[in-house]
Amino acid sequence: MHIPLIKPDLPRLDDIREPLEEILSNGRITNFGKYMQQFESEAGAYLGTQTAAVSSGTMGLIFTLGALGVQPGQKIILPSHTFMATAQAALYAGGIPVFTEIDDDMNMSVADLREQLERHPDTGAVIAVHMYGLPARVSEIEAAVAEASRRIGRRIPLIFDAAHAFGSSIKGTKVGGFGDAEVFSLSVTKSLVTVEGGLISTRNADLITRIRSMRNYGVLSNYNAHFPGLNGKMSEFHAIVGLYNLRRCDELVTARQERARCFRSKVESATKFRVTPCPEGIGHTFKDFTVFLPEQTASEKREPLMKFLSERSIETRAYFFPPVHEQAYFAKFADRPLPRTERLCRRVLTLPFYATLTTEEMDYMVAALKDAEDTIL
Repeated sequence: MHIPLIKPDLPRLDDIREPLEEILSNGRITNFGKYMQQFESEAGAYLGTQTAAVSSGTMGLIFTLGALGVQPGQKIILPSHTFMATAQAALYAGGIPVFTEIDDDMNMSVADLREQLERHPDTGAVIAVHMYGLPARVSEIEAAVAEASRRIGRRIPLIFDAAHAFGSSIKGTKVGGFGDAEVFSLSVTKSLVTVEGGLISTRNADLITRIRSMRNYGVLSNYNAHFPGLNGKMSEFHAIVGLYNLRRCDELVTARQERARCFRSKVESATKFRVTPCPEGIGHTFKDFTVFLPEQTASEKREPLMKFLSERSIETRAYFFPPVHEQAYFAKFADRPLPRTERLCRRVLTLPFYATLTTEEMDYMVAALKDAEDTIL
């Protein structure tokens, strides 16, 4: 049995043949076409927000930071446990990354965020992350940022990197309307797939107007640029795939949640590996299914374990290791060790997971994990 790390949710050709033939025949394949506008509108209706479709989640973060007025040289506080795109966006927006610790749920530590906001009164923005699709502690983060804003006498923008979290929710409220803006990635590993793309979501109509201009070189009309900008448009091809998946998003997220519950039960009942719990009232997309190795053996045993699973045709990754503050390019921005982040990141192992994962595939992986435990750990 070969089990790939992901199987993206994609339509069959017949599912999207008609709109594809339409755009190929009329040549309207980009530049804010009918399907991009439709995708943007339906995504906004689903989330209950204003939205802007863009070419990637990273581009969405860059545009959002710029539209919120982050100035060159200002500090941008973000967790070190994230995909490096979060930090890359901070740099491209002109900011200087400041890294925080995480808690056991792998999301930003609110206590450490408060400390960093006190240490860095020149903070220009905060980016929190909904890691693996598990929402961060939004209300506590919003309160910490609001308190720091009052203390320094100016408003600190708050963005949520929601790359993993389209379809997540907190007590029935969909992720997408928290902070000043939330930014989704729509690439092939995500819960909502457009193949490549991103989506910015906010309740601030003025902010979304500015971002929509920035994704088109800052142009408002007649080639007259009013804002800084780049080419960040979403094509009609990507929007057509996105529309198809958006209309079945709840079905796909439900399938992921049901399979995650089953997989977790099998893993934890048969092995020593553990999974981050999902609190009551939280909707989790399980963009990744990440287990934790026993702490006492993690550092020296993870690579042999991944090799063991690979030999059994099970693809794995260590999402996300190394943490950003230990990566070659970003180490120069690390002004202190982050022992909790470093310890947790050395224990993560991401297993194959997708909406169509079968019980047989779960059982095969659990048996392999059990064999690995007996021979390696």
